[in-house]
Amino acid sequence: MLYQNVSEIVLRNQEYVPIIKDHITYYGGNQMWFQSSNKTSTDYILHHYGSGTIAIADLFLYLGIKSNIYKNQVTESALQGKTLVSYIDYMSYIRTINSLYIKSKPYIDMLGRRIARAFNSYSRRYQLGLKAKWELRLSYYEMLELIEEMLYYDVPIILSIGPNTPNLWGKKGITFYHGHILDESLATTNYNLYILPTQYKFRPARNNIKSHYVTVTGIHRMEDTNSKGIIMLQISSWGKVYYINYEEYRDYVDCYGGTFTSSILYIK
Repeated sequence: MLYQNVSEIVLRNQEYVPIIKDHITYYGGNQMWFQSSNKTSTDYILHHYGSGTIAIADLFLYLGIKSNIYKNQVTESALQGKTLVSYIDYMSYIRTINSLYIKSKPYIDMLGRRIARAFNSYSRRYQLGLKAKWELRLSYYEMLELIEEMLYYDVPIILSIGPNTPNLWGKKGITFYHGHILDESLATTNYNLYILPTQYKFRPARNNIKSHYVTVTGIHRMEDTNSKGIIMLQISSWGKVYYINYEEYRDYVDCYGGTFTSSILYIK
């Protein structure tokens, strides 16, 4: 079921997983916080290949923030009975999740099926009553429907922007956008600038993103001459809010990536 008449669906906790570091509140975690000086260390692996670990660990925290039934001793090591996470507690928590469930490897980020297995192992251990599946062959509309369904039930979505396939070292990727609340009186239309009247404008922030996991925290539909309109996915990545143009993402999947490695973790 698609929610065609809804202009936006976002997680109920608008701060997602708020983490305090140096008096700044971040929107989820950032793998770059881990040191990369020692190539034999786990921190080095997390720094370079830990986006999936951050995504699933943040998902566990979000579930714990939204309901006590999803809290346990592991999430409480970071939450400490609060909804605001300190940087020091968070770093320790990520290392624990990685050690118990993920075991990140050097030179390759984890595959989606490993994320699903990690989630299901965690869910069984703490009796969450939830089950995850890494979807492998989702069409444009099938993926969109599952994203909207999970957001409707206040569950974040882990999404992957896989490597170029079959050329794993290819340079093609997608753009991340910054979103800003739009003052309608100042609204203009420029090249490569998406306008949602009276609501948001989006400007390119990072280019050619690939081989990376993010967490979808919202979806915004915009009016456009395109019959499908413009759909922007609100995401958490590197501790910040970004946006992905869904059409651009699906073009990447079809032309350069693939549905096996560029997909979502569906939780029910």
